[in-house]
Amino acid sequence: MTFDDDRTHIEYRTPVIQLWGRLVVPLQGDITDEVAAALVDDVLRRIRDVSAAGLVIDVTGMWTIDSHLCHVIAGLAAAARLMGTPTILCGMSGAIAITLQTMGIDFRQLHTALTLEDALERLGVEPSLRDVDLEAQGPPSPEPGEITNGHPPP
Repeated sequence: MTFDDDRTHIEYRTPVIQLWGRLVVPLQGDITDEVAAALVDDVLRRIRDVSAAGLVIDVTGMWTIDSHLCHVIAGLAAAARLMGTPTILCGMSGAIAITLQTMGIDFRQLHTALTLEDALERLGVEPSLRDVDLEAQGPPSPEPGEITNGHPPP
């Protein structure tokens, strides 16, 4: 989607984030038909390009979902599944869950999880938590040839 006037040209895109071989798509705000169409193209292209092992559509940032977006999500999940990539929808509010159920979304193509963490675990991501003391590590070392504080390294 683009917003045009004499001074500005802004293109709105929904991010498609790659994490551990899975794609995460955080939806938020008002998703127009044009943005939804671009989203489907972007996600399916990324699935092909990275051979994604899973797709998570996170709707935590959405208050409501209209009927068109319900069908877009269902269609995206079906296309991803045809490409060998399972899809999990997470972060639903009660209102969104009722809307999806009312719209008759086929949940054989689309799995659900309460949170992003739950969705990634269902796709095989196993968290390994460890304590990290960033203060003890000190500041990051510059890369060879990197300019720091306006001066090249010694």
